Amino acid sequence: MRWLKKREIVIYFLLYRKFGYDVFNLGEALDVLKPFFSKKVSLSAIKYMQKIGLINKIDFLEYRLSNFDEYIYLMSIDYLKRRATLRHKIQ
Repeated sequence: MRWLKKREIVIYFLLYRKFGYDVFNLGEALDVLKPFFSKKVSLSAIKYMQKIGLINKIDFLEYRLSNFDEYIYLMSIDYLKRRATLRHKIQ
C-alpha cells in the first residue's frame, strides 16, 4: 500500500478541522473542499481514503473520519518490520 499524497493529507486535515470525528455527509465534505479542489479530485480522494480505512462509510452518503494516529501506526508497523529484516540481513 502506498503512502498518502500531500493532497490526500490536506483533504483529511480540512475535513478533520471542520467535522472532527463526527458524522458528515458527502455534500458537506464537498462544500468544505470546493474552494481548493475540484469535485472530481475531492471524490476520488475520499473514495481512496475510504478504501484504505481513513474514512469510514457509515450510511449512504454519510462518513466519519478515522483516527490518523492509528492509521500511521498501522502503516508504519509493516514498514518497520521490513526495515529491521533488511538491516539484519545486511549486517
